[in-house]
Amino acid sequence: MKKLAITILFWVLLGGIACAQNVIGNQHTAANVLEGSHQFTGNKCTAISVTWHTQNPRWLMVFDTQTTPAQGSFTASTPLIVCQFIQGAGNQADGTASFDWTSHPVIVTTGLLVIVSTNPAACTALTTDGANDWFSAQMQ
Repeated sequence: MKKLAITILFWVLLGGIACAQNVIGNQHTAANVLEGSHQFTGNKCTAISVTWHTQNPRWLMVFDTQTTPAQGSFTASTPLIVCQFIQGAGNQADGTASFDWTSHPVIVTTGLLVIVSTNPAACTALTTDGANDWFSAQMQ
């Protein structure tokens, strides 16, 4: 009976350690800073929030890279893995949009670079918004 209790205790503790390794961390732009893009660490994103501070139509672009793509048309060598229109950004001078991918996380291999683009060509071209945005993400 004593061996069974020790074995159960061992497996419970081991399971707790395994759960602790899957903790999702909140990363964000530094306080009192606005930027047009943000590089997050980790390879799995479950949520992103962006707050903007100018009135422009915007697209949230998520790239699997650690290098900002060239402005204008970008190439297939810089994988664009998410492009989402930010609803309301074109008619609000200030606002926040949140995207939840908990059930289908965004997985990257090189790095997770989030950019807010104001290019009217939407997801086919990039014009990084100036220092007008604040980013936050849940990363693993």
